[in-house]
Amino acid sequence: MKLFDFLFGKAMERRMAAYQNDLIRKHCSEVENMYRQVRGWRHDYHNHIQTMLALVDKPEQMRAYLLTLNEDLTTVDTVIKTGNVMLDAVLNSKLSLIKTKNIAVNAKAVVPEKLSISDVDLCVIIGNLLDNAMEACERQEETSERFIRVFIGVHQFTTF
Repeated sequence: MKLFDFLFGKAMERRMAAYQNDLIRKHCSEVENMYRQVRGWRHDYHNHIQTMLALVDKPEQMRAYLLTLNEDLTTVDTVIKTGNVMLDAVLNSKLSLIKTKNIAVNAKAVVPEKLSISDVDLCVIIGNLLDNAMEACERQEETSERFIRVFIGVHQFTTF
C-alpha cells in the first residue's frame, strides 16, 4: 500500500506541476499581450500629439480632429468594469488576449459587492471558462465566425 501511495503522490505532483506551468505560460502570454497594447498606445499617443501641435493654429481642424479622436475612443473602450477589481483584471486580460486571436467578443459583467463565493474562486472559474472558450474557438478555422459572448450577472429566482 505504501508503494501505491508513493506512486500516486508522485503522479499528483507531476500533474500539479504541469498545471502550474500551464498557468504560468498563460499568464506570461497575457502580460506580453498587455505590453504590446501599451506600446501601441504610446506610439499612437505620440502621433496624436504631433498632429495636434500641427493643428494648434487651425482651431476648426483641431476641433474636428479632437471630435474624431473622442469618437474613436468611445467605440474602442471595451474595458470591463464590474466593481470587483480582481475579476476586472482577469476579464480584461483574458478578453484582450482573445481579441488578439481574431475571435469576436461581446462581454457584459455586473457583480454585486457581496458574493457567496470568494474572489479567488470566482477568478479561477471565470479564467478557466474563458481559457476553454478561447481554446475551442482556436480549434475552428479562422475563416469561420469565431465568437465568445460573456454575460456575468445575478439571476433572480422566483418561487412558485
